[in-house]
Amino acid sequence: MPETIYDVVVVGAGPGGYHAAIRAAQLGLTVAVVEKDDGTGIGGMGGVCLNWGCIPSKALLKNAELVSHLKHADEWGLTLSGFQADMAKAVDRSRKVSASLVQGIGFLMKKNKIEVFKGKGVLKGSTQVQVEGGPVLTAKNIIIATGARARSLPGLEVDGKRIITSRHALEMRDKPKAIAIVGASAIGCEFAYYFNAYGVEVMMFEVLGHLVPKEDEDVSVELERQFKKQGIKFATGAKVQGVQDRDGRLVVKYEAGGQAQEFECDRVMLGVGVQANTDGIGLENVGVATDRGFIKVDGHMRTNVGGVYSVGDVTGRLMLAHVAFTQGVVAAETIAGRAPEAIEDYSFMPRCTYCQPQIASIGLTEAEAKAKGIALKVGKFPFRGAGKAIAINDYEGFVKIITNAQTGEIVGAHMIGPDVTELIAEVGVVKMLEGTNVELGALMHAHPTLSEAVKEAALAVTGEAIHS
Repeated sequence: MPETIYDVVVVGAGPGGYHAAIRAAQLGLTVAVVEKDDGTGIGGMGGVCLNWGCIPSKALLKNAELVSHLKHADEWGLTLSGFQADMAKAVDRSRKVSASLVQGIGFLMKKNKIEVFKGKGVLKGSTQVQVEGGPVLTAKNIIIATGARARSLPGLEVDGKRIITSRHALEMRDKPKAIAIVGASAIGCEFAYYFNAYGVEVMMFEVLGHLVPKEDEDVSVELERQFKKQGIKFATGAKVQGVQDRDGRLVVKYEAGGQAQEFECDRVMLGVGVQANTDGIGLENVGVATDRGFIKVDGHMRTNVGGVYSVGDVTGRLMLAHVAFTQGVVAAETIAGRAPEAIEDYSFMPRCTYCQPQIASIGLTEAEAKAKGIALKVGKFPFRGAGKAIAINDYEGFVKIITNAQTGEIVGAHMIGPDVTELIAEVGVVKMLEGTNVELGALMHAHPTLSEAVKEAALAVTGEAIHS
């Protein structure tokens, strides 16, 4: 039987990998995908996102939101008796949601006539991939999409039982009395909200000066205010020095404000970053260049080795599923001889955090823009001024639009409040079409909607907001 030579072999079927595979197949290329699933949360069709990340966590967060609403049922004219929130059943629901979507990716593979090989893929050369326990695949082009995984800290080695990552938290069915969360970026804040909603005592530790430290400072300050109101505790500028066992409980030792302190808990969750899944995949056999373990790519996802591309978290650029989606499509179209626009600027890719209040941003923060020497005009509008927000009793937070004072170009947009992860997209569209705050403010928005806050923030740039 003659050897099959594929136009593209994709190693890894996470968000970047499966998008690359499907787009390549749509363009008439022969495609194979190599994917392992060893139960660790590193692999699986759909990658971490569908199996142990974006999707199941959002299912849990929706449960947490509902629980939070029911705690205040009297505000809605509801009287409840014997109300109980079962965290285990929430986990069960999230696993069903995940399984359903994973099956959907399998269907798309079949629909697009993509061959799927189960097992770890190892590069034997720039045109060959060894499937562990299976065949050697020959390809004209290889796309590496092996993703990344959570990392430990010195003195805080993950054991999956008491010191855990978000991967373990997603299937934790027994509710701890107290949990420490080390790291206050998106993952840490989302799980802080989730556990707090179910009555767990939460303490967060962040080494930098604010929660969600990469967000605009106004957003960070507002989140801190609202988390305090919810009863979530946190220490910023905090250095966690280690964990000790004391009478069967964990004691987190940390320094904050120049003082040594302790927090006693049952679990410690780490949310302090990731490491690339580049170990043991044969990069050294090909000479693919890396930086701190992440694969170096250009704007078209090409590595330094001809015919070898890389997409997704393993590139270390902006580790978000929708970024991987776009990278995958760019890689496939480049291989197919199309001329996709190179990805050079990652700042205008949306960034979202799905705790309550939600956070969404795009572009530069005010501090980043000032550091670049850009003359700014800023418009800010509170959700308290939006009728829909008042009607749904969810009116804390704001929309902030930052523009170039000379051109009106939108430099950044930062939102915290109800459903802002849905609202951020329209700012991206305006930016893509080279619009300004003038167009955004002139666009008629339906009333009453939360999106009116975006319009009003754009108008506020020039002092024209009606409701503030």
